[in-house]
Amino acid sequence: MSDLNNPSIHYAPNPSNPKVIIAGAGLGGLTLAILLEKASIDYEILERATVLKPLGSATSLASNMMPLLEQLGLLDELKGISLEGKGFSVYRESPGGESLELLTKSDTSAAKEISGYASIVMSRPDLHALLLSHVPPHKVHLGKRVLSISQSNENGVLVRTSDGSTHECDILVGCDGAYSGVRQSLYKSMKKEGCLPNSDGEDMKVCHMSILGTSNPIDPSIVPLSKDGFARCDIVLGYKKPHSSDAFRSSDWGSESNGSIQEDWRTFKFPLGLDDSYITIDDLINSTESDNVTKVMLEEKLYTTWHHGRTVLMGDACHKMLPNAGRGAVNAMFDAVILANSLYEIAKDATYPNIRSAFKEYYDERFPHAKADLESSRKMASLLSGQTWSDNVMRKIAFNLTPTSMAASIAKTIAYRPQASFLPKAEYRGSGRVDPQKESKRYLQEKAIAI
Repeated sequence: MSDLNNPSIHYAPNPSNPKVIIAGAGLGGLTLAILLEKASIDYEILERATVLKPLGSATSLASNMMPLLEQLGLLDELKGISLEGKGFSVYRESPGGESLELLTKSDTSAAKEISGYASIVMSRPDLHALLLSHVPPHKVHLGKRVLSISQSNENGVLVRTSDGSTHECDILVGCDGAYSGVRQSLYKSMKKEGCLPNSDGEDMKVCHMSILGTSNPIDPSIVPLSKDGFARCDIVLGYKKPHSSDAFRSSDWGSESNGSIQEDWRTFKFPLGLDDSYITIDDLINSTESDNVTKVMLEEKLYTTWHHGRTVLMGDACHKMLPNAGRGAVNAMFDAVILANSLYEIAKDATYPNIRSAFKEYYDERFPHAKADLESSRKMASLLSGQTWSDNVMRKIAFNLTPTSMAASIAKTIAYRPQASFLPKAEYRGSGRVDPQKESKRYLQEKAIAI
């Protein structure tokens, strides 16, 4: 358990050269590692998997993520593994189930003119592999699932992992997923201390949703696809309480549960071809190697406690979102850049009070954006996949917005484009406004000295 005054911790913090442990080598954790590498802040990654084989189907990155990726020198590589996102279509099944009816086609190309960048779609494993290739291999330690943490204001953090080893650091970052071991250990201690909000002690809301997708193009003999096409089908069937089994609590993108797909789901139709044809979930399953098809139940929750002591949370560990609006990965990566900016600012004087101040600054900026995007993801899940009469009403309202209203909504969303405060900024692009970003006093001072 965590104990903020644990006398058994003998680690000697070094305020002028703090060590950071990142729990989790997902998209957010790897982005943070790349940023800390460029900020010359010492770090290590502890990853629970024994083999890094990221699963999942297609994933998207919004256009307001592109300035950061360009700043980090990753944009050209990303363009090589991605397709430009230009819009989406929404269908519904006919009353008899014999055909599909097109409800609307949405053109999102306005985002490119406003932001100067297109949103992109790619295979999630490809994106993960690209980020991983920019992290020195010796910094990533596999087979180290976090079991518990102990922390002291004066003596740092002690992390115990599933392989029986312990690891010490000045700052612990928990980005180890929806069922984060870091968060569970931290909250358990805070509950004993009587300082954990009741809402954070409650279970996540689990959306009874099946997500099936392939990370490889569908066999063209099944359905004709455009070059490098990827498939994903979302079915929203309401909410339920989390299952108590350990298998469920460690759920993630994975193929283990494919055999349990309900028969009536297997016949579910969705359009995929270049014409008006469609395939079924069964076609999707049968045309793809089992290891490349994934099915998960998805959770949703915004925690209010993101940091305590020397430990801070990011990504799914503190804001688990439904995937329909494509905001999960984006928010984890935005968490990484704002947290890296805050840590950079105090890295040469990383005393405990300064660490707490950095965590608070990170939370104050990111919480409102995460809250807004979680609500947006929930609404988009209902709009795209909801089955109730109210979902149908909201679809008609949302999809009949005027182009001007749609453009204004896009402009507001993509005005938030944070970049690393300790690196030269990417060139401004687009016609839309950009939210102001706090400058780094340390970076400006060091730049002035260098000149």
